[in-house]
Amino acid sequence: MTQDASEEAFAAADFYEKADGGRGPNTVGAPLGQALTRVLLASIELNAANRKLDTAVEEARASGESWSAIGRVLGMTRQGANKRFS
Repeated sequence: MTQDASEEAFAAADFYEKADGGRGPNTVGAPLGQALTRVLLASIELNAANRKLDTAVEEARASGESWSAIGRVLGMTRQGANKRFS
């Protein structure tokens, strides 16, 4: 994880913990435990990675790479890559 993504993840977790008077948005009102904090951080990292992948694919297409080539490196068909990133 990059420094920016790490800082974003910890800031989000901190905000989540402090939301609604420290109860966070969870419905039982208990503090967010370590396991759920890891789930939250993984979700934030996944979203950041997806944004990074979207940008990389846009750049690859702008530089002339085909959907076949992009699909090949991602382990999917050209149609799948086109559908996912168009």
